[in-house]
Amino acid sequence: MHDALILTTVFAYVAAAFVWPTLRVWRRHGVWPVVFSREAAPAQRMLGRFTGALFVVIVGASVGRIVLGSDRFGIWSAPPAFHWFGWLLLASGTLLTVVAQRQMGASWRVGIDDRPTDLVTGGVFQVVRNPIFTGLMIFLAGYACLTPAWWSLALWVWTAAGLRVQVAWEEQHLVVLHGATYLAYAARVGRLVPWIGRLHSPARGSETHGHS
Repeated sequence: MHDALILTTVFAYVAAAFVWPTLRVWRRHGVWPVVFSREAAPAQRMLGRFTGALFVVIVGASVGRIVLGSDRFGIWSAPPAFHWFGWLLLASGTLLTVVAQRQMGASWRVGIDDRPTDLVTGGVFQVVRNPIFTGLMIFLAGYACLTPAWWSLALWVWTAAGLRVQVAWEEQHLVVLHGATYLAYAARVGRLVPWIGRLHSPARGSETHGHS
């Protein structure tokens, strides 16, 4: 039952955080938001494959635990409180991801789009510049708590490293796209957690709506 519930939660996250937002943006705004495949830079296409592989590994491991048993996957024993904390992280990460995606509206993308998008700075984007990535990391931390093993921890570190690279590329793109407006915003708001990862900016302006 425990393993089946984890698998159901993983499928729910993929649907809520990727499938449904993709269809919503396409239906409402006539824009296909998944742009890794048409991005010219090979590194972006590689990160697109990385994103797909991440969810394939998580779903595959969750199915494998049900079919083969947890012992085959080297799951460490953990106290019940550890598991409850994991469920809390799963729920929090999912909620943050879904809320941030809805607040991005037509600006939500998977990958760096060469088409202009608005800069979103309201809602949860007032707290961190990349709340969707933050939500994903919280979700994966919860998954690691529920499936404590060397590979789940390695998956979290692997994802954190990949996201950090993607965020750096997106920051360069947003500086080109929005200039001083983005720099002023990034000087106030942390990158993935509040107050940490703010950029130095000579400009001090105010803006109210757009992309991250």
